[in-house]
Formats: sequence, structure tokens, C-alpha cells
Amino acid sequence: MKQKQSRAKTSQKPKAKPEVKMNDKKNDWLNPKVFILLAIVFIITQSLGLYLAGEFIRMDLAQPVNPFAENVNDISNSIYLIGIILFTTLIILIALKFRKNRNFLIYIEALAVFTTSLLVFSVLLPGFEFLIALAIIAWRYTHIKSVSFRNLVAVIAVAGAGSFIGISIGLLPVIVFIALLACYDAIAVFKTKHMVEIGKAVISNNYAFTIALPTKQHNFEIGNGDLVVPLIVASSIIANATFANNYLVASLCLGASFIGLMISIYSVSVRKVPLPALPPQTMLIILTIGAALLFGL
Repeated sequence: MKQKQSRAKTSQKPKAKPEVKMNDKKNDWLNPKVFILLAIVFIITQSLGLYLAGEFIRMDLAQPVNPFAENVNDISNSIYLIGIILFTTLIILIALKFRKNRNFLIYIEALAVFTTSLLVFSVLLPGFEFLIALAIIAWRYTHIKSVSFRNLVAVIAVAGAGSFIGISIGLLPVIVFIALLACYDAIAVFKTKHMVEIGKAVISNNYAFTIALPTKQHNFEIGNGDLVVPLIVASSIIANATFANNYLVASLCLGASFIGLMISIYSVSVRKVPLPALPPQTMLIILTIGAALLFGL
């Protein structure tokens, strides 16, 4: 009896660690669909944003983002932008900590969506921008659970904000800005982890501060900042840089940013933990600008 039991146990041991399970566990988030979705969202957002930037330049709307700065090339513009981001994040964190109901984020979203919608449709459908912005807000909050409309609203917000900020900040300040922002993004995800907390609150309430890229394996979310940064850089280059071909360098920076985003999504797929997307994007963008200066593009 004892010998038969020991044989049975021995014969079952190989089934305890099936090799297929290990492989599935390692790769179950990887899906080419997410990269296709990312490409579609990226191309639409950046194309719309660059078109708006061109129109804003034609309308002579560029002005320093820092109201106290003398011109767009003043380095204080980058410090001012970082200050606004840190202050807004602090307010959100305080509200998350002391309020059990997180619906207050809806008011922040509404303000951002309404303002950027006015910007976008003042170019696309001038004269009707106010009515369209109101219609977007009305539809958004009567269909609060719609992920597809949330994505559309986020694209509008990114295109409007990124293009307007981009033409209003010079090349050197924008490099300083994205470098500081990348450092902050890494600290907020890895060290303090408060960006993860904010992300959970945003995603659980379907707020338009991220864009969903759903696949069968996983629902990926990319922050609006991951799309607005390359647009700010490209718009800044087109409006304020002095390269031999500003449009070429802007396009190369967008390509570098997209590669950085793909690296981030691949890393998330493999490691299955939240990772900041801005550091690889920023590194590749700055390297691209450096190469453009070196080779006289």
C-alpha cells in the first residue's frame, strides 16, 4: 500500500510545473492590437494638434505661458508650467485623502474639457465653438460610462491644450520642462506612488484624463500627459525653433516619442506593473533634438 502511494505521488510531480503555464503567464498581456490602437490614437491626436498649432500661429495667438515672462524663450515658462502641475496634483491628492466621494474630479474634468473644446472648435467651426463645447459637456455627463466618448473627449483636450501651450513656449524652455516632468513622473510612480493612486481614481470613474486601449488580455491606459508632451514639443519647434527644417525635426520628435510609448507599453505588458511613460519618451525626444542640432537638420 505504501509503495503504491509513493509511486502515485512521484508520477504526479511533473504536472506541478507545466512549462506552458509559465510562458502564458509571462506573455498574457502582449497583444499587437494595443500597438495598433496606440498608433491610431497617436496619429489622430498629433495630426489634429499640429493643425490647430498652425492655425493658432496664423492667428498670432502665441504668448508666454508664464504671464510674468517677457517672451516665449524665457526659462521661467518651464518653471511656471511645472509649478501649475505640482499645485494641481497637490490639490487632487488632498481632496482624495479627505473626501470619500471622488466625484469632485468631474468638475476638474469639466473645466478642462470645456476650455479645450472652445479652443479646438474656435478653429474647426468658428462661431459655434460655445454651443459645441456645451453639447460635448452635456453628452459627456449623460453618458459618463462611455469609454469611447471618454477617449474622444481626451483626444480633444490633448489636441487643444498641447497645441496652444506648444506655440507659447520656446525650444529651450520646452526641453527643460519635459526633462523636469519626466523626473517628476518617475518619482510619482516609483517613489511616492501618488500617481498610481490618482490613476486608479481616474480609471475607476472613467474620467477623461487617460485614454483606454483595450485588448482581450488587458485594458491599457495611457495618460493624457503621454500624448500632450510630444505635441507641445512639436508645436514649439514649428512655432519657435530655428532649425533648417522645423517640420522635419518636429516629425522626428513625434516618431521618437511614439517609440518611447511603445517601449513603455511593452514593458508594462511584460512586468505587469504601472510604469511611467514620460522618461523614455523624453530621453528619445531630447536625443532627437540633439542629433538635429548636430547634423544641421
